[in-house]
Amino acid sequence: MALPWNIVIKNVSPNDARIPLEKKIRQKIAKFERFLKHFPPDAVHLQIVLERHPRKDLYTASLTLRVPSDILHTQESGRDLVGAIDDAVKTLLRELETYKSDLRGEESWKRKGRRQKLRQLKATGFATEPQAQGEGPQEYEDMVRELFQRHYKELLRHARRHIFHDELAGDLPKDKVSARDVLNEVERRATAKAEEGPKRGSWLEWFYHLIHEELKRQRLLLGQSKRNSRSIDQGQGPTQKTGTCGAQPRASSVPRDSYSLPDESVARKDVVAQVEHDVRNWPRPEREVFELYYVEGLEPEGIAMVTQRSPTAVRENLASIQRRLREGILNREAVA
Repeated sequence: MALPWNIVIKNVSPNDARIPLEKKIRQKIAKFERFLKHFPPDAVHLQIVLERHPRKDLYTASLTLRVPSDILHTQESGRDLVGAIDDAVKTLLRELETYKSDLRGEESWKRKGRRQKLRQLKATGFATEPQAQGEGPQEYEDMVRELFQRHYKELLRHARRHIFHDELAGDLPKDKVSARDVLNEVERRATAKAEEGPKRGSWLEWFYHLIHEELKRQRLLLGQSKRNSRSIDQGQGPTQKTGTCGAQPRASSVPRDSYSLPDESVARKDVVAQVEHDVRNWPRPEREVFELYYVEGLEPEGIAMVTQRSPTAVRENLASIQRRLREGILNREAVA
């Protein structure tokens, strides 16, 4: 199956290129194919935007590549259109090399299930012709929106689980926050400032971060509303917060690799099912880290970006979770 790509022309005429433009571009983007061959074709799209300055003899070539969990973007300008395209291709090629190198180094890529999922459908290279004029994403925001929609189901699941655990812990009133409304706001915020992009980490990790930010905002809003209501009903100042789960002290310094699964034979989904009832009583940092690591498959550095905590704090949370999982399994075996 071929990879889709499209060209968006802004104030550029066919005479601006020394050779047929589409042929030139197709030759150049073939350099990306060796890095993309193991990605599902429907997870990849290349958008090429060519623009001529309305008042200056200046051309800009913007290349935006959507990959399974991120968006790579580069932009180069010059007085020669083909030269601008060449420079943009070279820059994006370097970014793609770095991206694949980082991906190979991640533990998530080494996990058999994740690796098999990404290799179910192998791309054969870019299509011979670009999509028809007007088809495909026309703006950078469209690329962000497409990536968001591709991961919508897993993002929705994460928001629902986050809300569910907050409700059980008493941090959110039941049925007051809709996961779909949360995602609508996240998509709006992500596309409104698409050009800025995430400061660090991938776009997918940025989506998770925005979910956490929106739910934090909802907790503050609903918590303030609840306190105001109590103040009116009781004729006094805000009452002390109730319903807080019994938090345990955070673990001290621990070895980096101490958060592996207690038993490699235990599937990740089985671990999740076993501790579902217990998670509600965990401190919030551990609940969030558990969801992001064991359910969503993010690595500690990605979790640190999502939660805005230090990588050291995330690893300490993982070590504490590891102990909880071990104790839970041992207790269940003792009862059995």
